[in-house]
Amino acid sequence: MTQERTDGRSVLREQRHVAILAAARRLAAGSGAEGFTVDQVAVEAGVSRRTVFNHFATFEALLVAVCEEILEDVAGQVVDHLEEHLQKLPQEAEPARVLDCLCVAVQEADLPRAIAEIHGSLGGVEEERRRTQSIFQAALDRVGDRLTAKIAGHAPELDPVGLRLSVAFLMNGVGVIAVLWLKENAVPVTAGSRDAWNTYMTRLLDQLAHGYGHLGRVSGAGQGRPAR
Repeated sequence: MTQERTDGRSVLREQRHVAILAAARRLAAGSGAEGFTVDQVAVEAGVSRRTVFNHFATFEALLVAVCEEILEDVAGQVVDHLEEHLQKLPQEAEPARVLDCLCVAVQEADLPRAIAEIHGSLGGVEEERRRTQSIFQAALDRVGDRLTAKIAGHAPELDPVGLRLSVAFLMNGVGVIAVLWLKENAVPVTAGSRDAWNTYMTRLLDQLAHGYGHLGRVSGAGQGRPAR
């Protein structure tokens, strides 16, 4: 009987957690992060304000969770692609080849769609953009932890520090190019904006592979592309 009550409480807690996240995501999509309050989330989810804070310590933590949920589908894509590519590697493959699999998997995922949705949900006025970027980066870091664990499980012989540094560089780079991409491309995502995203991703992965020694010069003020 005690076990049944414990299981019932666990199910109820999970249901409330899902309801709170869904409510916050709906409200964010409709009005942005600055357009709703914890009290509105509680009403929308059918729970008390206290229950919201029992699941998320702060409003910021709730917004990070919303970002993570938006990224969850694309993170699943990355993991699926990563597993597919890792399975094709020979045993004891060179570390660089393992990281190549990660880079290809990230490039194959539909990150532009997720970033556009996060921008629509959390993108606020100019002074809020730094806060929004911090929330987005925190969610990306959580995705990076998941990818690191996946690679480490497949190739435990890899240097753990080098692996963590490489994944952190990649995830932080995605955050940087997301900001640049959003400044230059309107949402929703178009074929042209996807091409622009792919160009930025190619540069990011190239610099990850070759380091700062491969850095080019700009062709003029404000230009982000290397001179030819």
